[in-house]
Amino acid sequence: MVVSFDTPSKDSKGNLANTGSSAAFVNYLGKEDKLKAEQGEQPEQWFSHDKDELKPSQVRASIDSDHQGIGKKEGKFATGSINLTAEEWKALGSSEEERRANFKKFAQEDFAKDFAGNFNKKDREGNRIDVEPDNVKMYFKIEDNRYYKGTDNEVKRGERKQGEAKEGFNVHCHFIVARKTADGQNRISPTTNNRKEFSRDELTKKTERSFDQRTGYERPLTESYEYAKTMRNGSVAERELMTAKAISEEQGKAQDHAQGKTQNLAQGEEQQQQKRSGGMRM
Repeated sequence: MVVSFDTPSKDSKGNLANTGSSAAFVNYLGKEDKLKAEQGEQPEQWFSHDKDELKPSQVRASIDSDHQGIGKKEGKFATGSINLTAEEWKALGSSEEERRANFKKFAQEDFAKDFAGNFNKKDREGNRIDVEPDNVKMYFKIEDNRYYKGTDNEVKRGERKQGEAKEGFNVHCHFIVARKTADGQNRISPTTNNRKEFSRDELTKKTERSFDQRTGYERPLTESYEYAKTMRNGSVAERELMTAKAISEEQGKAQDHAQGKTQNLAQGEEQQQQKRSGGMRM
């Protein structure tokens, strides 16, 4: 699982795309709606922590309201996505409909709570300011596909066309969050470089734990964020230690599987013996 935050694009004048209205982002996430409608499917709806369905206009109005105190060139909102693996998707249920419903519930209940609780803001006296999900203007939308962009190497080499859907499993959930809390009292920024105020690493770890607790998913070490981070940024010694842990985990699982298989065979032979003994009685 990966929780990613988007880097805002810049216009010709160098202004960040999130310094103005959220309309472009909200409209962009309508790209699958027309296709679903043409295929006779129900388009995905925007939703929030406490509302199951929202119109795009409602999302725009909420995000674009109350920019008081935010500089003209400062970001007014942040965007990102919750990205599952195919195995995590399977853990959400036994059918596509159930998985989609549970993914939505996970975003509404668990992710929204973990996100809000991940802020470590303090007032002027140094007292912690509790940020609750109800006070965060955050909105979600699930998408089934990812699409090639003009900057992708496949497009540059002429192997794919811009806008073409990518292969494989690509279900993910986009989110957009306003820079100010709903009560207008505090500014929040998940993309801040101040890790004491908001740690994106900690958010991903919390999200993994919440997902595993909700679904009962037994996450392999090699699928954990900690493993990926260590293998990408860790020292040689740290990577070697993590690799050794992963190998040890796999060996332990293989041993448990072998023992379970042996026990099952033994139980089967015992049951067959009992049947044969019972059949010989006069």
